[in-house]
Amino acid sequence: MSVDYAFLVLAIALLWFPRQWLRLGALFKSRPKSRSRKNDNEPWNVREAGDPRISIIAEFSKFRNYVDLLRAGVGSLAFSSVLGLTPCLRISSVTAVAVEGATPRNLAYVVLFIRLAILFVGLVVQTVRFNRGKLTLYPPIFYLAGITVGMCDPWTALFSFVLIWAVNGMLGGAQSFLTAYAVVIATFGYFLPTQGIILVIMGAGFCFFPVLFSLAANRPLVIFSRKAAKSD
Repeated sequence: MSVDYAFLVLAIALLWFPRQWLRLGALFKSRPKSRSRKNDNEPWNVREAGDPRISIIAEFSKFRNYVDLLRAGVGSLAFSSVLGLTPCLRISSVTAVAVEGATPRNLAYVVLFIRLAILFVGLVVQTVRFNRGKLTLYPPIFYLAGITVGMCDPWTALFSFVLIWAVNGMLGGAQSFLTAYAVVIATFGYFLPTQGIILVIMGAGFCFFPVLFSLAANRPLVIFSRKAAKSD
């Protein structure tokens, strides 16, 4: 197995960086409170009490979401061969010969396992939070969109992301959103060129993982608003 350690360390740092640490940047920005709440009472911004749907306006106005999308995309592409890229973890002919009893196929499974393990740890870090000793689960939607770029295919990731937001109004809360997202990724990944059906299935599984974790822990997936910015 050939390893580019510089890119490997960079990819792990990007993928495992906790989202809540990005709040440190807020200390250096002055945000006028009156301006940020100026249009809160406009008819198109008013949401009914108890509405569990994810607000597309609120989510696409958060700078940290774009940071999540970018770092997850770059981190996942470091392990991918899409767009003619050279993965930081790969099998060389020299490695295959040097490992006694190993076959290129067996080594490919080892590389795949390491790749998925690194991505999975990053997903857990982004999903699980502890606020004052209390477990809170967050649905890292933009982070998931980023890692699907490298796991499946850029077109699969793009079409899936656009479609899921297009039908967001028909969905419920974060659990139904991510469940539908997993189905959409599996569907597009089946028909569009990908790196392999295994990675498509795993990409869909990663999107469903926060939902599964939420059900197992009996805790909801929480979308933090600006009013709860202390946790976001």
